[in-house]
Amino acid sequence: MILALDPGRAKCGWALGDSSGELFVSGIFLSPEAAVFLKAALSGKLEAIIPFAIESRQDCPSVFPVDEILVGNGTAKEHILFAARSLSFEPKIIPERGTTLIGRDLYWKKHPPRGLRKLIPRGLRVPPRDIDDFAAWAIMLKYLEYGENAGKTGQPEK
Repeated sequence: MILALDPGRAKCGWALGDSSGELFVSGIFLSPEAAVFLKAALSGKLEAIIPFAIESRQDCPSVFPVDEILVGNGTAKEHILFAARSLSFEPKIIPERGTTLIGRDLYWKKHPPRGLRKLIPRGLRVPPRDIDDFAAWAIMLKYLEYGENAGKTGQPEK
């Protein structure tokens, strides 16, 4: 499984998915809880990360190996890198340019607007909650599409 993180000063989005980009579980944790969250995630037990979860699938495995950790290269990534390295895990740093907008699109695909929200033009719709977890999923999808070259010169930005 792949754990992707979208770090921020106050909060961090996270997404756990497989190598095909399927999202199994995602959520948001407060930045000061980075070490606690990573320890829970690296335990490989679903019950350990559920307290941090917002989205989850019914068929999410109860036990999973974390094979890779991807960290967006934006705001406040250092505390995530420090926490991961203190647990003997070296994360891959992925350019996160554009992932918030991709995350917004992913949110609306997973939760199509209903009622009057359908009438609001797509570009003006604002999700009813923070979508840092969907931005983390976008980081994972970007990595899966372009590998470690994601966002480097010559690669299209999404």
